[in-house]
Amino acid sequence: MNTKYSSKTRNAISFAGLAILASTAVTGCQSLAGFIVGMQGGELIKPEFELSPDGPLLILFDDRAGRIDRPQALRKAHKVVSDQFVDQRVNSRVIPFTEWQRFQQGANKYDRLTIREIGEKMGAEQVIYVGVERFATQSQEGAPIFDGLFEARVKVISTDRTRDVRLWPRDGAGHRISVSTNPTPMDGDTGEGDVADELGEKMGEAVAKLFYEHREHE
Repeated sequence: MNTKYSSKTRNAISFAGLAILASTAVTGCQSLAGFIVGMQGGELIKPEFELSPDGPLLILFDDRAGRIDRPQALRKAHKVVSDQFVDQRVNSRVIPFTEWQRFQQGANKYDRLTIREIGEKMGAEQVIYVGVERFATQSQEGAPIFDGLFEARVKVISTDRTRDVRLWPRDGAGHRISVSTNPTPMDGDTGEGDVADELGEKMGEAVAKLFYEHREHE
């Protein structure tokens, strides 16, 4: 049996059909967009704080408590941050790690200096302070495996002589970062120095990514 519809009814049916097609197309586009985002490394993450791109910058890994028994981890972390900042055009005027070492060894009563004072004396405009809270290449004491752990808190300090020198985060002890390595048998090819290097590299990457735009899984 043939059913006849009025022109208004036919128009309504046509509109509904188009709406369904449009909805399907949008959903498909969203799915495709989500797929592309996933393929590209996840969601885009904005910087936690935008550093001054031109002023001298001190990256201060502070281990005054002597928690790190493998100093190469600090050198590695500093190098990774410095290199990433150049590559990502964050700041190309990072004060070399060796300059900080010389200053630390030669400064009068270094341990009594504030973060701001250290930065000022070294000619920095801003300081990325990384306070070491824990470091271990063998975090499970007594276990015959290397399973490295490196924990720290990060904050940005201005060297201006003002009352409030904290730039980021505005309060608290700082942004917490924790990196680790996969468990590795101690009698294998990986040594303690390798674990320390990996921890330094991972900490450097984590610190650097706080200050530039990147994909979630990069």
